[in-house]
Amino acid sequence: MKSKDVQLIEKIKDYLDERLYEEHSIQAICRKFTINREKLQAGFHALVKCTVHAYIVRRRIDRAAQCLMETDDAIKTIALESGYKKQRSFNKTFKALYNLTPATYRKLHRTTTSE
Repeated sequence: MKSKDVQLIEKIKDYLDERLYEEHSIQAICRKFTINREKLQAGFHALVKCTVHAYIVRRRIDRAAQCLMETDDAIKTIALESGYKKQRSFNKTFKALYNLTPATYRKLHRTTTSE
């Protein structure tokens, strides 16, 4: 991959990080950054090792995990703030990535930090 392509993919990744909770379509990203769909998807997969959608989901869940550790916010509130309309969907995605439910994750973290 060319150096300028790497820089563009990094720029797109930074853009997504800064606007993590906004809606993003591949088409809109391609238009905004003047990149074709195949180059975006191939470049993103080569550099980030996942799809654009999977990256966004992972970053949102990682931030949610941080909130679970650092706040007393209700899990439902964290789910809504993470872009999920239903807590059940949030729980399912969280468990798929962390192999724990959000409640168990929070409980385990609090146990390990209080020791």
